Amino acid sequence: MQVYTWNSIESEKISDSIARKMFWGNNIMVTRWELKPFTVLPEHSHEAEQVTMVLSGSVTLAFSGGEEISLHPGDMLVIPPNVPHGVKIGPEGSTAIDLFSPIREDFIQQSSAYLGQGLDKGKLATEPPPSKDEVYRTLQSYLLKAGVRASLEELQEYPIIDVARLAFERECISMGQLRLLLGLDKQQAKDLLREWKHGDDHSAASLRKMMTQKVILPGERGHDRKEKPCPPAPMRAGNEPG
Repeated sequence: MQVYTWNSIESEKISDSIARKMFWGNNIMVTRWELKPFTVLPEHSHEAEQVTMVLSGSVTLAFSGGEEISLHPGDMLVIPPNVPHGVKIGPEGSTAIDLFSPIREDFIQQSSAYLGQGLDKGKLATEPPPSKDEVYRTLQSYLLKAGVRASLEELQEYPIIDVARLAFERECISMGQLRLLLGLDKQQAKDLLREWKHGDDHSAASLRKMMTQKVILPGERGHDRKEKPCPPAPMRAGNEPG
């Protein structure tokens, strides 16, 4: 019997959006995926039973008939053999593990054409999502108009999701703009709002404190600072809220 470690297995780059590591025995295959934000895989099916386990980020599995199941860190799902399903990755990207039984010969032979349709060909919104740097710059521009003097470098120390959350909560950006900026469909936007209701993690709380300190009202001295709401951001043509 052989002992495997992920560090000893070479990563295989499938596309600009997808990388994987895998090993297998006679009847089961284990695949670890590194998936970039907003990656989309078209509907497909296979003879193998599949167990999907999410380690980080979020994964939405779309099934025939319109059913969608979103998985977050710690969630697991069994997909029976020959059940068509597509995959949509959330705005933070994802690390996930799939178990397949029997083993996927198409993976070994690198003949799974649908895996080449990641971020490059698929999209969740009506437009391709902007780059990470563009998202930070856009969020900074909204916040600057509201008097939040946070530099781009300061904002980039925090996850995009946390910056977008505070901009949305301060009404600097509408839900429609948020979806377009992060490349979310309606279901993913609903899932994101549901996550936000669970409360702040350490990163979000730290960002909130930093932004509060950066808000300066006109005419005030440097030591007299307090929060004020952002003015509504202008809507882009054809972009409806929610």
